[in-house]
Amino acid sequence: MQHKKHVLSLSAPGASFEINAFHFGPTDTGRKVYMQASLHADELPGSLAAFYLNRRLQELEAQGALDCEIILVPFCNPIGLSQTVFYEHIGRFQLPTGQNFNRLTGVPLYENLLAALQNSPEQPGADRQANLSLIRGKMREVLNALAPARLIDELHITLLKMACDADIVLDLHCDNRAVMHVYSLPQVWDRCEPLARYLQSECQLLAEDSLSCSFDEMVSTPWLKLRDVYPEATIPLACFAATVELRGDRDLTHEYAEQDALALVQYLNQQGYIRLPAAQVAPMPPLRCEPHPLGGLAYVVTPCAGIVVYHVAAGQWVDRGQLLAEIVDPIALTVTPVNAPVGGFIFATAGVRLAQTETKLLSLSSPDDIGSVGLSP
Repeated sequence: MQHKKHVLSLSAPGASFEINAFHFGPTDTGRKVYMQASLHADELPGSLAAFYLNRRLQELEAQGALDCEIILVPFCNPIGLSQTVFYEHIGRFQLPTGQNFNRLTGVPLYENLLAALQNSPEQPGADRQANLSLIRGKMREVLNALAPARLIDELHITLLKMACDADIVLDLHCDNRAVMHVYSLPQVWDRCEPLARYLQSECQLLAEDSLSCSFDEMVSTPWLKLRDVYPEATIPLACFAATVELRGDRDLTHEYAEQDALALVQYLNQQGYIRLPAAQVAPMPPLRCEPHPLGGLAYVVTPCAGIVVYHVAAGQWVDRGQLLAEIVDPIALTVTPVNAPVGGFIFATAGVRLAQTETKLLSLSSPDDIGSVGLSP
């Protein structure tokens, strides 16, 4: 194992933010896995799972059982890790800018990649492997050429440099009060399904592009978009990336963390990136739920301010029109019902107790596309 530190140069004078990355396995196989945790720095289940994952990868490396390079970044957002206001950890948004740490709007990776390819004498063609090498090389060139003016962009570029040429990229998050769920692309469901099975994910949300500039899509969607630009070329979907939501922010236990780390090891073994002894290979569990389109996602908001009384919890299926919550106003003496706009699966609730108008109460995934676009801020 190698422990590498990446210092962010745009830190304030006298301050220093550094990203700690752990590298395992051989670097000359042309195969690579990248996993990071806590890009939303107050979402810690992934970081705890990384603790157990680090231990297991060290053991497997010592046994010569790693058939690729694996990079593990347990705390990938030192900026957000440092943000505490009135005893509250603010890890989702950067305080100076208000930008969501998982919205990479300041990094024009695909746009610059496309320009670099169009201006290159070497063009994508019929050779799949040559296209793979060409595009990954241009990705690295583009990222190396970027000169960020903002600290948050430097953070994102530093992480992307480690992830851009990986075959598998897993971005470990969690929600508020939630069950395990996964976001990815429909075109790579064959690679996502075993992951969902081993993690026992209860909800899988798939979209070609959420239009949110999330980290996983920054490294996965360029391959899909380039296929449209170069329809005659043989361009592989070379990066399977997923956002893995490890339940809720209070589901922070050693038992869950060790269970999730072992599930990730089983997945990497099933995908052929590590070699577990036969006695340690677990049978693949059944799929808990078929994938839903991200267009079926409904964020249910409150119509008025007041005290929230929930009637449902994450992990429940509900029917259209079913009572989900009530908003109680003890001054006006009113009780306002909040009903399900569609039938579907509740994979997360916000857990808010006092709601303001338009406060998000819960996340509901319908198996049918209802035209939803984007993710929550």
